[in-house]
Amino acid sequence: MNLKTLSLMSFLLFLATGSNIYAQEQQGINDSNTPLHLLQPTYKTPYGTLTINEVTAYMNCVLQYLEKNTPAEVINSKTGKIITDYANMTTDAELKRGAFRLGSYEWGVTYSAMLNAAEATGNKAYLTYVTDRFRFLAEVAPYFNNVLEKYGTVDPLMHQILTPHALDDAGAICTAMIKAQLKDKSLSLKPLIENYMNYIMYHQYRLTDGTFARKRPQLNTVWLDDMFMGIPPIAWYSRIASDNQQNYTTEAVRQVLQFKEKMWVPGKGLFRHGWVEGMQEHPSFFWGRANGWALLTLCEVLDVLPENYPQRNQIIDTFRAHVQSLAACQSSEGFWHQLLDRNDSYLETSATAIYVYCMAHGINKGWIDPMAYGPVVQLGWHAISSKINSEGQIEGTCVGTGMGFDPAFYYNRPVNVYAAHGYGPVIAAGAEMVRLLKHQHPKMNDGAVQYYTVEQKSKEAIFDFADPNNPRDVVAGFSRKNDKTPLLFLIGDSTVKCGKGQGEHGMWGWGSFLEQFLDTTKLSVENWALGGRSSRTYFTEGLWDKVLPAIKKGDYLLIDFGHNDGGPYNTGRARASIKGTGNDTLNVVMERDGSHETIHTYGYYIRKYIRQAKTKGATVIVTSHTPGNRWTDDKMNRCTDTYAKWSQEVAKQEGAFYIDLNNLTALKFEAMGKEKAANYYVDSVHNTKDGALLNDKSIVEGIRSLKGCNLSKYLK
Repeated sequence: MNLKTLSLMSFLLFLATGSNIYAQEQQGINDSNTPLHLLQPTYKTPYGTLTINEVTAYMNCVLQYLEKNTPAEVINSKTGKIITDYANMTTDAELKRGAFRLGSYEWGVTYSAMLNAAEATGNKAYLTYVTDRFRFLAEVAPYFNNVLEKYGTVDPLMHQILTPHALDDAGAICTAMIKAQLKDKSLSLKPLIENYMNYIMYHQYRLTDGTFARKRPQLNTVWLDDMFMGIPPIAWYSRIASDNQQNYTTEAVRQVLQFKEKMWVPGKGLFRHGWVEGMQEHPSFFWGRANGWALLTLCEVLDVLPENYPQRNQIIDTFRAHVQSLAACQSSEGFWHQLLDRNDSYLETSATAIYVYCMAHGINKGWIDPMAYGPVVQLGWHAISSKINSEGQIEGTCVGTGMGFDPAFYYNRPVNVYAAHGYGPVIAAGAEMVRLLKHQHPKMNDGAVQYYTVEQKSKEAIFDFADPNNPRDVVAGFSRKNDKTPLLFLIGDSTVKCGKGQGEHGMWGWGSFLEQFLDTTKLSVENWALGGRSSRTYFTEGLWDKVLPAIKKGDYLLIDFGHNDGGPYNTGRARASIKGTGNDTLNVVMERDGSHETIHTYGYYIRKYIRQAKTKGATVIVTSHTPGNRWTDDKMNRCTDTYAKWSQEVAKQEGAFYIDLNNLTALKFEAMGKEKAANYYVDSVHNTKDGALLNDKSIVEGIRSLKGCNLSKYLK
């Protein structure tokens, strides 16, 4: 056998087998008989739905760890005994060491995060954590200052608080104290705040243009970290300054714009970590956490700036541009990398948490689009939660990091659970996710997380968007409220469900109260009626296509149409059906969009609902429509020769039950008289609550009279 023959046989074998495999894939066939698009992906970190309870459980785990490992006590460094007599302290007195420093910038971030968490979750333990430690520091600081003045030395942790020598010492902790003071006027933090602000405003090293700077690692180096360490306290101080408040806002905005001028790299949409005055080529390493500090600074300033502040839009535009670039850098696992644009650098927790907080905060504030960035932050939170261990420690956080001019420096920074930088951002991220989940509605659709501003109630794996404010969508995506009991489905117009069924403008449909007459432990009601619909448009607008899949064997369907089946065929609201029950049709061109439609009789549409519901195993009841408030010679007008006649005729033909609701209710109104009956109507068609309940009584009366219909067994 030569090669050509072998190749031909291989090709024929492919046609016989390979092409069949391809066809199977196209049809969704596999060994488990599961459609291929519904196979479960293998995500490296959690993916999918998220609840507030899940978020708060992780947050509380971190809080409990920190409560145990950050004591607020003074001890004797030699004996280890607790000191309560602060007036007689010596150089042996020191803050009791825990896992983290109470006065560090990392803990400033943590305090701010806990204040946010207390407000977002309603859990006062977060607020107590902050106020207990701030009251402690405010109380002991004067006594430690006495020790420093008397002996010239003091506990290093207190020395950082009493005599800050860097923005790291002052900025984040000062911001947190200002926020706490604004929240709780009983705190006595003003002396500490003033001390910090004195350093930030008048003693921090700056460039000649006033930008915060350092003399390391090179002379006149601007650090992106200092954007966060210096600017937010100035912005927030404008809220409590006794005078010249505008000056602090002006300074904060000036610093933001000057940092952006030096640090923003337009081609990347990211901030470089460092800028050195006089350097021809500035090193552009896009360190994750430093970009987080920059984004967090923008959030803090925007939270303080008045809405009409002249440069506010510039800052919002920068925030949006930064978010857009950062979202593009997110890894498939939900984390961001140590160096944002280098995917072979490790995945880092603290930067991820800061981004999740800032983006979620931006969504909550209306600065960025929830549809675009909601899934980003949810994926990010899932990633973060995978780094919270059972003790409440945060794993995967880069330790404190200086500035490097080569990639190896950043690639090889260690990670450690005692790197304090991760704790505040994680709590902040959780708090903002809680806020987000309170007013956004994430849901899985076609295998992906989607964010919706209105709740989507569909239980289907793939569904179309449903807007409850859009009449065409109001029932789209709804599902069975109870799978354990039979359901009574209602379809019809506004006389069954008016508006959202909440009594808008005093109007009620009878479907809103029918459950009052039923044993709802054994039967539930699904009111899928929609105002303005006719027998024709309930079908042509796709509403029936949403109802039918939810119907199961043993359910009931009650149909009430007729009020809206008159009028024009193809102009205006264009909802008329052809009168009668025959097979007449009419082909029209719709004025609103030029589309073609074949219109059928009223009976045709009612027949379709009956037949299809019965195919699903449902018992069907058709009613004549409710009577309008129209009278002739003290008698209410009936629809005996039109819709009542046609409804009864089709019901009989199709083996469905029929209730003459029109007549039953009219008799009740006639018994009370025209003048009194008017109190049961808002207009000539729509009922008040009492009017709707009167129609319910007619429905109940009709159900009881139906021979062979076991729906009556559910009546009270």
